[in-house]
Amino acid sequence: MIEVRDFSFAYNDKNVLTHVSAHFPLGTFCAIVGPNGAGKSTLLKAIAKLLDTSGDIIIDGTPLKDYSFASLARKVAYVSQRQDVIFDFSVFDTVMMGRNPYQGRWAAPSDTDKNIVEDALAMTHLTELKDRMLLQLSGGELQRTYIARAIAQQTPILLLDEPLSNLDVSHQLEIMEIVSRLNQNKKTTILFVVHDFSMAMRYASSVLLMDAGQVVDFGEPAAVLTPDKIRRTFHIPDKYDIDNLGRIVFD
Repeated sequence: MIEVRDFSFAYNDKNVLTHVSAHFPLGTFCAIVGPNGAGKSTLLKAIAKLLDTSGDIIIDGTPLKDYSFASLARKVAYVSQRQDVIFDFSVFDTVMMGRNPYQGRWAAPSDTDKNIVEDALAMTHLTELKDRMLLQLSGGELQRTYIARAIAQQTPILLLDEPLSNLDVSHQLEIMEIVSRLNQNKKTTILFVVHDFSMAMRYASSVLLMDAGQVVDFGEPAAVLTPDKIRRTFHIPDKYDIDNLGRIVFD
């Protein structure tokens, strides 16, 4: 369970999030949607404790500020929007990094760790690529690798910041199917930032619609992503028609 209570955050005295409140029960599959600069990524980073903030965020009844980074890493896995390959590890070694919160500083991976990593590789269709180096991967394969690492972390909460960016449609669907199975089979609470309304409508159980650092609406996808709300939130001129999937309709 994640609860955000009247949360505000500012960068260099500029408000990025203003009085944001939301409650994400166990097993939630929530799409966070909004225009650029709405504060979507900032909200995920705040929940992942990647920002220096004392805002009121509660995870499983415990204030975020009371979690150590090690204890939070056993609760929350976070996959960022941009993943630069700095060190060229193998796919297997990269996914094994998800087991770090459960290992001693100099401990070798246990058989349990290896089995969990193998399961994560199988779930993300990476078993045949496990010995390949990161710099040899396509964009979709690299994204699946980082999601596999998060799966191997075995947390009840998974945060995904634009997991579909820079992927073609087939790879987008592949990622969403993987994440959807994780939500359905493991009851993992998933929050994901997405720009594609149709993906949000197809996969999410709820949508948090944001604009200018504030919550516009929060609820079931069909009730939140209406043409009128999309028009107002994304400031789309009246001359363009919008269908029920949030797509611009051109004559």
